[in-house]
Amino acid sequence: MHFTLKKLSLLLLWLTVIQWCRSQTNCRVFTDSCHIKACLIYNAADSFHQGTRLSQQYYDSAIRTCPDYAEAWRAISVPYLKRGDFFTWRKYLDKAVALKPFPNLGIRGWCRWKFLRDYEGALTDLRQFDTLSGFHPANSGDGYFNLYIVMAICEREQGNYQQAFHYFSLGIDSVLKQQGDKWIGFSDYLHRCVTRMRIKDYTGALLDLDLQIKKYDNFAEIYYYQGLIFHLLHREKEAITILEKAEALLTANHHLSDIYCEMPDEVFMEDIEEAIDRIKKE
Repeated sequence: MHFTLKKLSLLLLWLTVIQWCRSQTNCRVFTDSCHIKACLIYNAADSFHQGTRLSQQYYDSAIRTCPDYAEAWRAISVPYLKRGDFFTWRKYLDKAVALKPFPNLGIRGWCRWKFLRDYEGALTDLRQFDTLSGFHPANSGDGYFNLYIVMAICEREQGNYQQAFHYFSLGIDSVLKQQGDKWIGFSDYLHRCVTRMRIKDYTGALLDLDLQIKKYDNFAEIYYYQGLIFHLLHREKEAITILEKAEALLTANHHLSDIYCEMPDEVFMEDIEEAIDRIKKE
């Protein structure tokens, strides 16, 4: 999977032209010919659909041209991740992390959480990334989460609730204070609500759901968890009504979803139906 030197020379001439016409990695930041050539080849891969043979060949050629070009190692790993070949994905991405820990530690940590549910490993990566970022972590690769929210959920799933709330505070309260409501994720309050439910803080959980509804109110999950809390508080009629609303929203396809993985705290129709049946029988 590599180009001949003659083909590579012709390719680089063409790539130098398109570099000025596309909003891509700025290859002019490099001073050595090795990285410049690899960067140009890396940019050219965007001409092909991700994961196609040609796209992967271009990334492979960029790596062969400059084995220290971390971006190509990261990019060539992505199709393997999406196809479930996690062994090959790690082989390539680990090389990117070794060459360029920032931002690749953040990417690897998020992927370990999302695709593998490797909560301990994800936290290890994300804590290191947090330090490298100067304690200003970015959003996850899919754009859904502030990485502090990811860290909070990782801590929660390991039973570390105090640490989970610490990271929720950083990912919600600090962000709200410093940057405003528009920077709060669309489901952040929901995930903190579920965490509060696990420690039986139902009052706090309902307050988080109120904030979630103000932020974004069109997830079936909001009303499912609200219905469960009402039931736990012996407000059965309200619980049934709100669970039926969750059922209607899920039927209309308004719920947490992702094309690759089950989302954290995602709810399915059988969950809602079982909750309604259980309450009606009690």
